[in-house]
Amino acid sequence: MSQLKNKLLVEIIWIVAVIAILSWAAVSNASYLETNQNAISNPANSDPVGIVINVTGYQWAWAFEYPNGTITTDKLVLEVNQTYTLVITSKDVIHDLYIPQFGVQSYAVPGHPNQVTIEPKKTGTFIFECVEYCGEYHYEMRGTVVVT
Repeated sequence: MSQLKNKLLVEIIWIVAVIAILSWAAVSNASYLETNQNAISNPANSDPVGIVINVTGYQWAWAFEYPNGTITTDKLVLEVNQTYTLVITSKDVIHDLYIPQFGVQSYAVPGHPNQVTIEPKKTGTFIFECVEYCGEYHYEMRGTVVVT
């Protein structure tokens, strides 16, 4: 009987530990989502905030179109402490724009634009890349974000 009680106690401890870990993970994720709404990609029919830059992924590069009509390839130029909305889409296959220093990752899907809002807080040159395999030269879909 004593051995059965020990097994039951171990099972109860494991169940409580798992519930505690899952509860902590749920609260942490909910807290992150609440405080970082702008860094989460949304359908492009949402209201854009700040300066809108149209981003188009295509095999095997990224194009950035600014409000004045200027288009750059594989180089995104931003100003520090300015709010931007990136409207992201693709010409051909699914791509995935990832800018790790800004905590941004958004799919570029043909015909289904997504948008994400960013506000760079420090100057510098940062990298971005496509993290969705998109074909033979996928590894070339990299570029820089220059924040002045």
